[in-house]
Amino acid sequence: MRSRHLIAAGLAALAAAAPACAEGDGGDASLKKESVGKVSAQLPALLPKSRGKTFFVATTGSDSNPGTRQRPWRTVQRAFERLRAGQRALVRRGTYVQDHVVDRAGTRAAPITVAAYPGERVVLRAGSTGGDTYPLRVTGGAAYVRIQGFVLELAKGTSSTNVYFEGSAHDVELNRNDIRFSQDQGIFVENGARRIHIIGNRIHDNGRGHESGQHQSHGIYIEGADHLVANNVVYNHPFGFGIQVYPANRGTIVVHNTVVGSGHSGIVVGGDEGVSNIAIRNNILAFNARYGVQMDSDCPTSVSIDRNVIHGNRSGDVQGGCSGVSTSDTIKSNPRFVAPGSRDYRLAPGSPAINRARPDHSLRFDARGRRRPLGGGYDVGAFEGVR
Repeated sequence: MRSRHLIAAGLAALAAAAPACAEGDGGDASLKKESVGKVSAQLPALLPKSRGKTFFVATTGSDSNPGTRQRPWRTVQRAFERLRAGQRALVRRGTYVQDHVVDRAGTRAAPITVAAYPGERVVLRAGSTGGDTYPLRVTGGAAYVRIQGFVLELAKGTSSTNVYFEGSAHDVELNRNDIRFSQDQGIFVENGARRIHIIGNRIHDNGRGHESGQHQSHGIYIEGADHLVANNVVYNHPFGFGIQVYPANRGTIVVHNTVVGSGHSGIVVGGDEGVSNIAIRNNILAFNARYGVQMDSDCPTSVSIDRNVIHGNRSGDVQGGCSGVSTSDTIKSNPRFVAPGSRDYRLAPGSPAINRARPDHSLRFDARGRRRPLGGGYDVGAFEGVR
């Protein structure tokens, strides 16, 4: 728990420079819009849609092109470098190998969106082959940016991560991506970051190639303040926690996640730099090797843990011993997934998670983008149940 992410020297040099070029054509009404959903009054507002020009990226393109549908850019990095407030880029199918860096800002009313083209599989991998690698870095200059629909994978190195939020990055939305197979962390958020929204992602199988003596490897390692972690499916992290809120964090809300199969506990909270004002609600925390929710030896303060389905964790539901933690309304029943052996963590009919979530901390859509609620109430976990 006390291992800290090591920042590799010279990270800024990893972002390759690209030549300037003209900008592209307008949007296409036939394309699906980026995923934007409503939230309750108790949850932070999500970024609005990007309504400006739409640009395109394809493996057949060139970065000297204007980024139109007919003449797309070649690299995703080109989009990260060229988009202005309100604009978006859609990336066509394929694998893009580069050290991708986001260091650009939209505005609160007009965010930047970089997304996979609807219905197409787009993979981002790091270009570096030595030391710790990062398929995607979101740096201190990044703000009001949405990143959506990608496969982010195969970070290498004992202090690597697939998605790295560093410095003072703020108001960034990581939405409906598949984040997998890092040698270390799935997602890492540094202490200076604010209002990072991690929503609707599948985060799994990180710690792949874990070495003897390497520190713990988690699905999400989140420092900073005022984040939203919601609707994620976090599973199979044999060398760490599903979600680690440590060692410095305040004001973060963790809701409607499904966390399964962690080598330690589903969630751990606390740390020697101060963790406070954390809400853990409407989650499913099941079949983890230790607790559903564990406390660090440096206790957090003002933590509310309620209306979670917690089941099958070997050490128990919520670890006690910290006076600043309140736990209530825990549902201690098997969540009844559709097919957990096949990693299908949707809710089967009759699940005790159905209609049991707190509506004041519920998003109005689930991990698949389906409307919540579908029945008489909101369901606990990342998915609204099968009806």
